[in-house]
Amino acid sequence: MISASALVLVLALTAPPGATEPSTPLLAYATSQTFPTLVDQAVHRRRLAQITHTIAKDPPPEADCARTLGASRFASMYDDLGATYSALGDAAQAAAAFAKAVSCRPRAFYLHALLADELLQLGRFDEARAEVRRSAHLEETSFTTDSLVARAAFSQRQWPEAIEHLRRAVSEAPDDVQATYFQCLLWLAQKRSGSATPALVSRTPAKLWPEPVLDFLQDHITETALVHVVERERDDRRRREILCEALFYTGEKYLAAHQVRQARRYFEATVHLQVYDFIEHSLAAAELAG
Repeated sequence: MISASALVLVLALTAPPGATEPSTPLLAYATSQTFPTLVDQAVHRRRLAQITHTIAKDPPPEADCARTLGASRFASMYDDLGATYSALGDAAQAAAAFAKAVSCRPRAFYLHALLADELLQLGRFDEARAEVRRSAHLEETSFTTDSLVARAAFSQRQWPEAIEHLRRAVSEAPDDVQATYFQCLLWLAQKRSGSATPALVSRTPAKLWPEPVLDFLQDHITETALVHVVERERDDRRRREILCEALFYTGEKYLAAHQVRQARRYFEATVHLQVYDFIEHSLAAAELAG
């Protein structure tokens, strides 16, 4: 849990006696950082108390919620409850709340997507896939569907399927920023599958961020150069977020190079930052669990 005063990353960066390991500048930088407490946590806890009190006063039906007068209102209550649990990093409670929201509004695709996302956070990949399949016909565009399936396949190391859906996600992404993140995963999925020359989708990368991450994965810049990009960010919250991302993708690069021990240290550092609403957090957690 985050301390009352600050989140201090404590990482074991000292190699065992006699061991020779590659330099890890991003880990060294992460260790040097002290981030303030996430003030949002107290806000979310107050919001959780309010929502649970409201639900207790006017409880939705246990069965056939979708056929009940006020089903949309009940779904909205459970949606708020799930979002609050998610912000607090409690994926199990969030998934339970979103499942109830779905039972009240089964034709709301976004609720199925939120449930699938929490199932991915929990490492329940097959259930997440099933949720996506159940709701895919409700979505007019396929970006959300493909991105969710791609994440499940990536975490399950099912590389042909991951590559297929990542290509689609890059092409369908609504903006260049999201497309660039999926380009990073596409590059890594191909490297992890054994490809010496990964091929990206033709699309303009997001210039400020995360293009430096993609450049680093392709060996266009060094890890030290990536650190310099992160440290130039003056906003503490945003620097924490992009550090989380940089750590995860660097860990994946080590994993693609079969340096498993180094990769795990980067994934541990990613999770320590507790940026729960970023997919890099759940992807790193899945790597550690695997």
